[in-house]
Amino acid sequence: MDVKSSKPPVATGLPMSRVKIIMKSSPDVDHISPDALFAMTKATELFVAHLSNETFKNNDKKGIEYCELANVVNNDDIFGFLQEVIPHKITVREYWKLIGKVDEDDDSEKSSSESE
Repeated sequence: MDVKSSKPPVATGLPMSRVKIIMKSSPDVDHISPDALFAMTKATELFVAHLSNETFKNNDKKGIEYCELANVVNNDDIFGFLQEVIPHKITVREYWKLIGKVDEDDDSEKSSSESE
């Protein structure tokens, strides 16, 4: 009995060629079977849909904006691994204050170590 079916391939919302390129960017991946590629593409679609639905649920507007997406990612433990990829936006002034604060902390550490 033949294990392969003659069903036509199921359409995906994401281009499978792009998913394959991303998967092949890992040095541990040598070969990607068509079934694995399809499964990864569908899993990615489901993940994006889940993230979008969670963002939409926490939103009163009709659409999704970056700041709302960043709020969901940074406030929900499930999406914690995305915190570096989707951070809260900050202004340039806030950035310079952070940099200045880091420099002040470094200066105070240097002066305290020099005095010892």
